[in-house]
Amino acid sequence: MTGASGYEVNGRVVASPEVSGSGRPEVRAVDAFGQRSLPVRAEERPSDDSWRRAYTGWLDDFDSTFLERRYHLSGRRGCVNPGSGSAGRLVIDMPCGNDTAVLRARPLLQLKDADELGRVAVVTDAAGPRGKLVLDLVPGTPDRVGPIPPADAVRVVVDDSVSPGTRGAGVLHRFEVVLTRDGVRVLQDGAQIAMSDVVPKWREASVLIGVTPPPSYPGRVVIDTIAFSGSLPPPDEVTETQVIAGTLRVLEPDEEAPGIGTARAPLRGVPSARLRATVRIGDGGDLNGLVAQLGSARLPMRPVVDGWSAAEDSELTVAGDVPAELLAPDGPDALTPFVLRMPGASQAQVLESYLEVPGPSPVKLPNAPDEPAPVLPVMTAEFAAVTPNEAMLVITLDAASARSVAPVAGFEVYIDSGHVATVPMPGGVGGRHELLISLKGSHNVEVRLRPEDPGRQTDSVWLELSRSSR
Repeated sequence: MTGASGYEVNGRVVASPEVSGSGRPEVRAVDAFGQRSLPVRAEERPSDDSWRRAYTGWLDDFDSTFLERRYHLSGRRGCVNPGSGSAGRLVIDMPCGNDTAVLRARPLLQLKDADELGRVAVVTDAAGPRGKLVLDLVPGTPDRVGPIPPADAVRVVVDDSVSPGTRGAGVLHRFEVVLTRDGVRVLQDGAQIAMSDVVPKWREASVLIGVTPPPSYPGRVVIDTIAFSGSLPPPDEVTETQVIAGTLRVLEPDEEAPGIGTARAPLRGVPSARLRATVRIGDGGDLNGLVAQLGSARLPMRPVVDGWSAAEDSELTVAGDVPAELLAPDGPDALTPFVLRMPGASQAQVLESYLEVPGPSPVKLPNAPDEPAPVLPVMTAEFAAVTPNEAMLVITLDAASARSVAPVAGFEVYIDSGHVATVPMPGGVGGRHELLISLKGSHNVEVRLRPEDPGRQTDSVWLELSRSSR
């Protein structure tokens, strides 16, 4: 069927011509009015794991649920929720919308003295429609580097702007960054999709994997494998304890702090501890004077990377050793206040902070929630052309970002609250529709989306057509 708006695969409705699954399902194309084609039987694509032989250093299939022993996960608490999925996959649910999760592998990537210096692979669905995958290779141990990476970092971004554009929502692809003496190559499933003449100046670096799900939907990203060719093990195993500052604003050195602290339990009786924090830099400020206040103690906090940017909105991870007097078995139960301070702070913000103490983390991933329920296409409406007597109304139903689509029955058009048109599309997936409407003067136009499931919420778009539109 030419001009297909979506597909029905064994009863599941999707918008993309690429969908993951097993076996040989029956597939029907679906047009903009919900009409189905005759079924065809899909062909199985044979799997090829030969690429794994290039990764003799670090290769993680997420069979272990002790994620914290191998990675630090950076993201808004409650909005970035990791879980253990089926087939040993890491599932990151992001229900709040507009969030990014960043994984820092604890082992370091170490380059070889060869024509191919090293390579990194990530098997994920993060770069699907309107999603984003960011791979940062950064000297040091930053937890995240934000929009402005350090000067010596290698950054690779894969999103809709990087061909090939066919990446179905929820479909896993293998992305590889190959570092050579001549530059950097980026591969998708073994085929080159980008290249650069940048050659890293460092010999070892942290591997950061940033994943952003599509907007407008409850977000979910699956990571199946992370690998890199040569690796240095982390120096020690650590256990993390999240601690939240009394204010997320970085204070001036002598500014009054809120009377909010943190429990001392994670520090009581341990041989050593380190506080780490990531700060979004404001307009100015002396980062060399950044300190953390834990009760009466002030810890100098130093960047964990070189060549970092002090530009506004850049992000910097800092760390400081907790003094021995705060590690004693006896003493206060809480340290109040807990804040970060900096001369000329100028609206700098604390994005995250946590304590590291020696020892393997006991934290296990919970089982990931079930796959999200199918979602309705996103409806937009606009006037493409307006004349004194007519208006062209264009309605678009877009489900490209949905992992699974809830079919629609159609949509209705109302002018000044009066029903003027119904466009049926039983079982429809989406598509573009044009309606020529005869109108004079000023009017309110409403388009109402009707789900096939009557229990679902009806969506609508309001438009104003006035003489100034002409």
